[in-house]
Amino acid sequence: MKQKQFDNRHFLIIFICMKFKTLYSLAATMAITLGIGMYSYVKTGDKNIQKQPANPGIKYNCLQISTRTDTIVITEEMLKNRQIIAAGVFMPNSGVIKINYMTTNSENKNIQEYCDRNNRQARLVLRHEMEHARKANLTKNTWWYPPHTRGEIAAQNEIIAPAAEIIEAIDYRSETNRAYPTNRSFIRRADMLITQYANQNKLDWPLDFNNREIANIIIQCATDRFVSEIKRGVYKATIMRAMQFGRPQAYVTNNLCTTLIQTAFLPQCGIWTPMWNFESRRGQVNIWQASSYAQRKKLINTVDSVINEIAGKNSLFMYYTKTR
Repeated sequence: MKQKQFDNRHFLIIFICMKFKTLYSLAATMAITLGIGMYSYVKTGDKNIQKQPANPGIKYNCLQISTRTDTIVITEEMLKNRQIIAAGVFMPNSGVIKINYMTTNSENKNIQEYCDRNNRQARLVLRHEMEHARKANLTKNTWWYPPHTRGEIAAQNEIIAPAAEIIEAIDYRSETNRAYPTNRSFIRRADMLITQYANQNKLDWPLDFNNREIANIIIQCATDRFVSEIKRGVYKATIMRAMQFGRPQAYVTNNLCTTLIQTAFLPQCGIWTPMWNFESRRGQVNIWQASSYAQRKKLINTVDSVINEIAGKNSLFMYYTKTR
C-alpha cells in the first residue's frame, strides 16, 4: 500500500508539472538558489564551528567509485568497419570507471597514430566518465518519470559529460598556458572561442565559468558534440532503453554524488539545474544558471527533436496524458 501511495504522489507531480512545463516559477528558482547556497555554506563554512550531534537518518550503502585501465588491441579490420570503440565507460552498478588504453600490433602508421591520439585524451575521458558518476543519483533512478522525460535525462546526461571535458580542457590551459593536445573538434572550438572572449575582456585565470558568455559557449559546443555523435549512431540505443518501461529499481548513490540538492532536480518541470553543477579550478560553477534563457531553450529543443526522431511513430506515446 505504501508503494502504491508513493507512485500516485509522483504521478501527481508529473501531471501538475506537465501542465506548467513552460513556466519558470520565481519561487522554484529561489528554492534552487537557496539549496545550492546551503550546500556551498555547509561545504565551505567555518570549520572552527563545533559540529553538533545530528540524527543520521537513513544510511545509504554508498558505492565507492574506483577506476581501472583495460587494454584494447586495435586492428585494421576494426577501423575499416568503422567500429565504435569507447575510450571509457562508467559502470554504475559496480561503481567502476573503466578507461581503455589502445594499442596495436599493426605496422600501419595510421593505426598507430589512432592509438596514440586516443590515449592522449585520457584526462578528458576520465573527466567525462567521472561526471556521469557524479550525476548518477539523478540519471539512474528515473523509472517513475514519463518516458519522454526519461529520454531527456538520458540525452542531457550525454551533454553534461562533454561540457565537463570542456571545463577540464580550459582548466588545463590555465595550468599550462597552452591548449589541451586534442583532436576533438568540439574541444578545440570551445577552447578557441572561450580563450578569445577571455582575452578580449581581460578576464582573470583560472576562468569563472559562471560567466554567461562562457556558459553559453560550453552548452553550445557540448550540444553540437552530442548531435554529431547521434548522427554516428552513438547514444541512440541508450536513449531508447531509457524511454522503455522497466521494473522500478532505486539506484544506490555513490560517494561522488551530491544528495543535498537532489530534491531541486525537477526535469519534468524543465528545471535541470543540479545536472549542470560542476567542479573547476575556480570553484563550483553552475552552467545552467549562468547561461541565457535562449541558450537553455535551444538545448531543450535540440534534445526534444532527437528524442522524437529516435522514438519515431511512438513519440506520441512518450508522454503521460490525462484521459476522460
